[in-house]
Amino acid sequence: MKIGWKLAAAFAATAFFASPAARALDTLEVGAVGAANAVVWPECIAEAKGLYTAEGLQVHLFYSQSGASMLQALTSGSTVMGIAAGIADPMNAFAAGAGIAIVRIDGQSGPYAVMAKKQFKSIKDLKRHIVTVDEAKGATMVYFNKILEGNGMTRGDVDFVYAGSTAARFAALESGAVDAAMLTAPQLYTAQAHGFVNLGFAVDYAREVPFTATLVNRNWLASHEVTAKRFLAAYTKAIRWFNDPKNKAEALDILYGATHMNKDDIAKSYDFLQQIKFFPSAGHVDEVKIANAYSALRELEPNLELDVKKLVINLE
Repeated sequence: MKIGWKLAAAFAATAFFASPAARALDTLEVGAVGAANAVVWPECIAEAKGLYTAEGLQVHLFYSQSGASMLQALTSGSTVMGIAAGIADPMNAFAAGAGIAIVRIDGQSGPYAVMAKKQFKSIKDLKRHIVTVDEAKGATMVYFNKILEGNGMTRGDVDFVYAGSTAARFAALESGAVDAAMLTAPQLYTAQAHGFVNLGFAVDYAREVPFTATLVNRNWLASHEVTAKRFLAAYTKAIRWFNDPKNKAEALDILYGATHMNKDDIAKSYDFLQQIKFFPSAGHVDEVKIANAYSALRELEPNLELDVKKLVINLE
């Protein structure tokens, strides 16, 4: 009987120490832009549901004020992966020689709206007025350029103020410093509640141009491919969980806990992202979509040259 008890205890100890939760977790430094919002919903879910822990990871998330500063941290090695990165920034960085790669599309359409002061009735009314986007060659500028084209206008028809995050652009709109802003959810619904008007959604002008990507530092990846795959596995599970309508109520609670934004705005954000099928369940990078983003970016920067196939590394 004593031998049986000892064997049972040994097996129990082995099972405990072999489980990911029991082992020491691998630390992963990950970058994002701005602050917690609907675009990084899967990250919030992965944390709240213990999906990272289940993969043996402890993720430290660092927010930068702009896509450019996020890329600086990634290329320097201060962070080793990045989420929800506007695709324009890594393309520009890669073309300049940065050792980074796209390993996932995490936002397959632009979740933006042009929110404006209530006196404006259409995009054309913005002529000779001030609009805030992220950067001169950034992700929101890519979409705003498409919106302008769809209304027979060019970037020369408006003036720009640059702010790297939706939160900063919303603050500029609220303060009256600008006449319109490219905003994503939930802030676009908060702006609507505050009396600003929606002049149009980016998805209506550029549905096939993806918005954000998950990035990796190539030097780090060379010796940590398994860790990167574990992160992507957790992230994909979080996206699939979000995309299941039965999880809506809990998903709303998770983002509210991370942002403390208006609950009604969060609910509207969930419905909007589901409607435009924002988060792709498939982890495999669709190079055709990346090529679409490249073509749209070259409308802003015709001299930009890069090989899309070399920018992408498929790990799933």
